[in-house]
Formats: sequence, structure tokens, C-alpha cells
Amino acid sequence: MRLIRTFDFSSITVLIHAESEFARQLLTDMCRALRFQAVVSKRDFNTSWQAFRSNPIDIVIGDIANDEGHRFLKAVRNIEQSPNALIPFIATSIASSIDCVARARDSGATEFLKLPLSAVTLIERIIYVIEHPRVFVRAQNYLGPDRRRKERPFDGPDRRKTVPTAAGETSSAQPLETPGDQRRVGT
Repeated sequence: MRLIRTFDFSSITVLIHAESEFARQLLTDMCRALRFQAVVSKRDFNTSWQAFRSNPIDIVIGDIANDEGHRFLKAVRNIEQSPNALIPFIATSIASSIDCVARARDSGATEFLKLPLSAVTLIERIIYVIEHPRVFVRAQNYLGPDRRRKERPFDGPDRRKTVPTAAGETSSAQPLETPGDQRRVGT
């Protein structure tokens, strides 16, 4: 993606969750340079979860290199407890093995970035999640963005199953629409 427009991030609050002081400071400095309204930077699950629940966060950038990072991602995607389970979550990790990327995807990460990263890579991914909001899907063991990036016709029956919802009724694993008011970025 080549940046040909300017973006105004002054109305967006970003939460950075990273155990590593270096990664946390690097991401925080990059986001401050982009002039986000606020950059909330936390190290561990408890402080990140508290910040997420008590602040109007628009985008989460979270290091999922360890189990605590995955626990935070799953808590964010927990529709019964999270204040915004459909928030864009950009997962970061120093590891980029297939298993690591698949685990982030299966936990509900919107995007994945390998650390270390450049400021251009970060801004491109932030712009992408804002300009191309993904439809969210709720299935029995998954809540997160639809993994399909392209609409392609398929042959055969629809294999999505009926799953119970939190209230006890049943629904099929159909896409959930992302709230329209989440796109607060000026161009």
C-alpha cells in the first residue's frame, strides 16, 4: 500500500498491550508520532484489561508472543464480558511461525504484524483496518473477523452450524455487522 493521502488520527484512542518494555515503548512512540488522540500503553493482562474496560478504545495493538497476550485477546473477544468485542485487534509477535499466526487468527486477531516493524508497516496496517473493516463472525468456539478476504462462490451446501447464543437461543454462524460508529477517522 502506498500512502497517497493524509489521515487524521486525532479522534482515535489506541491501547498497546506488550510485556516487552522495548516493544511497548517503540509502538507507543510510533502512535504518538501519528498524533492519535490518546495512546494507552500497558504491560500485563490486569492493567491492560482495566484500561480496555475503562477507556473508549478504538484500536488495540497487542503482543501475543506469550500466553498472557493470548489471554488478553480472548478476553477482548469475549462478547459477554468485553465492552467492545468487535474492536480491531492488531496482534504483534516476534515469532511468525505458522503456528503463531494461526493461533492469533483462531483467537480472533484482526491483523498480524511481526516485530520488529517499521513505522510505515504500522501505519499501513492501521489504515487498512480502518478503511476495510472486516465483518465479524460468531461461531461456537470463535468470535472474530471473517477469515475470508475475498467473496468467492462455492459449490455445495452451507456448512455453517447452528450454535447457542449467550441468551440460550440458537443462531447460525452468520456474520455480525461491525458497528458503523467505529469508523471515526477523518481523511
